[in-house]
Amino acid sequence: MNDLSLWEELKKTIVPLAKRGINAIAHKELPPRLRVRRVPSPEISYTLNLHGMTVAESYDAVKNFLIRHQNLGSKKVTVITGKGLKQVGAIKKEIILWFDTPVFKNKIASYSWKNDGGALDIVLKRIKK
Repeated sequence: MNDLSLWEELKKTIVPLAKRGINAIAHKELPPRLRVRRVPSPEISYTLNLHGMTVAESYDAVKNFLIRHQNLGSKKVTVITGKGLKQVGAIKKEIILWFDTPVFKNKIASYSWKNDGGALDIVLKRIKK
């Protein structure tokens, strides 16, 4: 069988899309392994590293970082304090106190320590429009 006769045989099996209907194309005729599934995108986490900053510099950096990412619509951010559970640095002591102030309360939905207490995962509140 040559290419032309093969093509002619193939054309006989083709049915126009309008006769099939959109649902037949989208769902019924695709094998299960080829169906498109919606996969939730992973949360993107942005990080602020406070190593080498003073307490005052850290306060301003954390405040501006949270404001920026809340305005951008970020869901989650990470702040690295750099001291683990066994060490307590000045920033690590202060940062939790900052979160109880009005400046931070309207930005933070929740937070948790990670990396043996060396970093904070912060879930941001959404801005109401």
